[in-house]
Amino acid sequence: MKARRTVYIVDDEAVIRASTGSLLQARGDLDTREFSSGHALLREIDGLTPGCVILDLQLVGESGAEVMEVLAPRSDFRTIVVTGAGDIAAAVGAFRAGAVDFLYKPYEIKPLMDAIDRALYLLDHGEEPPQAVEQARMAMARLTNEEADLLQRLIGGYTNQQIARDAGADERSVQMLRARLLASLEVPSLLAAIRTAMIAGQVAG
Repeated sequence: MKARRTVYIVDDEAVIRASTGSLLQARGDLDTREFSSGHALLREIDGLTPGCVILDLQLVGESGAEVMEVLAPRSDFRTIVVTGAGDIAAAVGAFRAGAVDFLYKPYEIKPLMDAIDRALYLLDHGEEPPQAVEQARMAMARLTNEEADLLQRLIGGYTNQQIARDAGADERSVQMLRARLLASLEVPSLLAAIRTAMIAGQVAG
């Protein structure tokens, strides 16, 4: 029988903790524990079984970012950041701090399960699943130099307006290039593009 793994749900909204816990337990191979604050998790962290942490970015008390600072150096936990109000800069910051993924609430089942599977693989092997890395690198290889440069600028926090100004172009042309970038990667959003770059090892810490 496949060993059960533990997922820790850290969110100050009880209904989200309960619904996420029920969803994960229904999968059959996951146990869950719920924490209503970052402080509650960190108070017990040294006695917990290694596992995956689903961490709300906006927490009462210690913020999700502060909790991530504590978890980042540890090899016994992998973190998935979730948020209802984060932006691309927050996503990039989370990835650079070691987050496995960054999901917007309300998150869909498949992206969450995929992120958990990657987190558990990272716990066991210390690296991304080879198939995921290969797919991400193949996707990044499809980018033109212009598209790749745009993605790195967006990851670096540049706005469309700033990129257009630096290039001596209008903002509309940057928006069109951004659309081509997403089409080349075959992803629906800039967040998904950043996730692809991160898995491919092209988001520096």
